[in-house]
Amino acid sequence: MLDDWEKTEKPLVLVAAADAADRKLIWGALQKSGFRTLPAADGPTALDMFSKTQPDAVLLDAKLPETDAFSVCQAIRARDAGRETPIFMVTDRDDSESVERAYSSGATDIIDKPLALLVLPHRILHALRTARSLSDLTGLMRAIPDLIFVVNEEGMVQDGLSGPDATHTLQLKALTTASQIDFYPCENDDRARACIKRALETGKPQVYEHELKGLDIHLETRFVTRDKHTVLAIVRDITERKNSEAKIYNLAYYDELTELPNRELFSQSLERTIKVARRDQQKFAVLFVDLDRFKRINDTLGHSIGDELLKDVAARLANCIRAGDSVSLVDPVPRGAIRLARLGGDEFVIKLYGVGDEETVAKVASRITDALTPPFSCAGHQFVVTPSIGIALYPRDGDTAEELLMNADSAMYRAKNVGRNNYKFYSETMRTKSLHRLDLENLIRLAIEQKQFELHFQPKVDAKSFRLVGAEALLRWHHPERGTIPPGEFIPIAEETGLIVPIGQWVVREACRQVNVWSTSPVGAVPVSVNISSEQFRDNGLVQDILGAIAEANITPGLLELEITETVLLQDVDKTLAELQAFKKAGIALSIDDFGTGYSSLSYLKRFPIDTIKIDRSFVKDLHQDADDAAICAAILAMSSQLGLNVVAEGVETREQLEFLRHHGCDHIQGFICSEALSPADFMALLEDLANPANESPGQDQAIA
Repeated sequence: MLDDWEKTEKPLVLVAAADAADRKLIWGALQKSGFRTLPAADGPTALDMFSKTQPDAVLLDAKLPETDAFSVCQAIRARDAGRETPIFMVTDRDDSESVERAYSSGATDIIDKPLALLVLPHRILHALRTARSLSDLTGLMRAIPDLIFVVNEEGMVQDGLSGPDATHTLQLKALTTASQIDFYPCENDDRARACIKRALETGKPQVYEHELKGLDIHLETRFVTRDKHTVLAIVRDITERKNSEAKIYNLAYYDELTELPNRELFSQSLERTIKVARRDQQKFAVLFVDLDRFKRINDTLGHSIGDELLKDVAARLANCIRAGDSVSLVDPVPRGAIRLARLGGDEFVIKLYGVGDEETVAKVASRITDALTPPFSCAGHQFVVTPSIGIALYPRDGDTAEELLMNADSAMYRAKNVGRNNYKFYSETMRTKSLHRLDLENLIRLAIEQKQFELHFQPKVDAKSFRLVGAEALLRWHHPERGTIPPGEFIPIAEETGLIVPIGQWVVREACRQVNVWSTSPVGAVPVSVNISSEQFRDNGLVQDILGAIAEANITPGLLELEITETVLLQDVDKTLAELQAFKKAGIALSIDDFGTGYSSLSYLKRFPIDTIKIDRSFVKDLHQDADDAAICAAILAMSSQLGLNVVAEGVETREQLEFLRHHGCDHIQGFICSEALSPADFMALLEDLANPANESPGQDQAIA
């Protein structure tokens, strides 16, 4: 009759009866069925035994002496241990008063006299199993981190099923007085009633989320059908989940640095704005804002200062579009729409809804340039940051988010090309140029794969003797269909896209290989200089690439010279210095290209291991006519002489320029007065010509006539 657990545990039954014969009969019946029993002859003894043994069930004769059985039953029920214990009251069959008092006192069931001893063990066992199931269910309910209510079809609470500790599993436990909180805040809520109605009609669970106002606590109520007229409302605290979702949302849709919406969120908002504008026949403008020369600040002073600057710019832009006569003309944007976002890097975008003419947008654009004009202060540095703004109007310049952003971007590039710190409206001509840039980028990638690039070499000669002292490797691109594409057209795009890194690696390898080829000529090897871009310096493998190219070509490191710009020297100074020292230690010469056009500073000439300065052609061009250019060239030459640096003048074309440079002690020159850039074959022919004794001039050994 007993199951495995019951056989092992042998349930203990307290039998309280005044008649010893009755106790003996009950004891025998229960013992035979596998129970253990405890006898008690009166009420006080029964209560004492219950306290000491905590039996699994209690059998009370209604006619106990001293303390009546009903009082004993109430006393047991009042104790925590007796709250769920099955209690059987033995009464006479026709004693209705005792039956009523027994149930009122908390009895589980009534057993009539005379006792049916064969049935008695089964009734007690059934009660024990029911009590155990209820206990398990109660424990489960207490463990569930939810509040459970029985709710009618009108949304009114009929009963609460949760254990008394359920509220403590909610975040509400942090509140001082939890009893003041409405744990079921769905009453008199139309949306909640609608969910209850759907649950009753469909039989499917319905979920409703709500927030406890002023507490920043989010709850989820799940309505599950209980019967035809009621549902279980299972209330769960989802505050932690909501907070996690908010964090994920912010990471996905907001810029971490400026806390502005990012490109993805702005694009979604722009699509919604287009739908509203199309429906309401409204116009609006998209302003693409790019900071001029921000890259130079970032490269020179580091990303931490650049980041602070971007946050300050974002704050000024946000303030600029919040107030002012121009912006107040803009109609209210649909709720949830976004007006300012950071697309990435130093690019921001602004949306002005309800603008119908260029004049109004122009006022806002001017307001933005004025807002960014006052200097920014970051970590002890002051900057003047100017914007280039491109403007596209809906629907004139596009009817999709992609078109509007692309066309505003094209207009922005136009603003940069005509002088920066201004704004330009989009035109179809800009689209053509933008498509040309994209097309050229794809062609560059193809040119790298198909090895369409080649090197030409411009001779570098001694300013006094005109003797050949070296050459500069210059990149050339002859497209199989489009013909020669000028470096000024494709190199800036290669730098912007990062393609200059693989191109630069090829240039170094090819220049070293060519030096090795020339070493077999009668003249011998000729030193070659190559330009290294700032993007290559940011690549961690630069030193290894260059030393590897030298080893692969089997040439002396001293036959290679690296030309770098002043900007390179000021980006990540410690890393750059370490790399330049590594080159110097290997025997590679170093020169500064385009000197005087960047952040010219005597401090870096002293700090970095520089061998040569190259005067930019912009100063050489008019030095025989312009007093300022002449003074600059003379100053550079005098300074270099004092510092023990070699000087190369670029773009020398006339005799007057040459004589000036000679007079002020210039070491070497490049330019058409010597020679144009030559193909490898033509340069080899030049070397062979210089080696021919018949072509030598007295005192002009290896000189270019």
